Amino acid sequence: MWFEMRKENVSFVQRAPVVHLSEAVVAAPRALVFAAFAEPRSWQHWFPNVRDASYTGAAPYGVGTIREAHVGGTYWREEMIAWKEGSQLTWTVTHASVPFAKAQVESFEFIEAASGTCVRWTLALEPRLLARLGAPLARGVITRLLRRAMRNLTVHLQHQSRSGAG
Repeated sequence: MWFEMRKENVSFVQRAPVVHLSEAVVAAPRALVFAAFAEPRSWQHWFPNVRDASYTGAAPYGVGTIREAHVGGTYWREEMIAWKEGSQLTWTVTHASVPFAKAQVESFEFIEAASGTCVRWTLALEPRLLARLGAPLARGVITRLLRRAMRNLTVHLQHQSRSGAG
């Protein structure tokens, strides 16, 4: 069963009732980090609980591209609303298998850092009851999740580099 969510634009991160912001560093060049984020099939190798993710259409990918993801026991359908090569990926969730939010936008920004790439994750939502119940724990969980994902991504990219699977 799908729960429809309100499609939003990038400005939702400025006006959403709930906004979580977290940052973590990946010890890899920004182009490689962006490429890993832009390739949904790679997420299962480094982002916790992502079982599968893929685009529904053919390349080239960008604004308007639809992505579907299986995360834990949930399913998500997302539409890309910002795609700035090397610096930003942002999507709005249009459907979810759980009644998590009425509207949700996730934005990842990629910023040069002395030790690699700083990844800034903004999660903006208008929560439904399920998200409101988890709100007291959300900020800590999101921060830990991003840090773990970026440690995993660092290892994944180092392994790709060593194996020549660039």
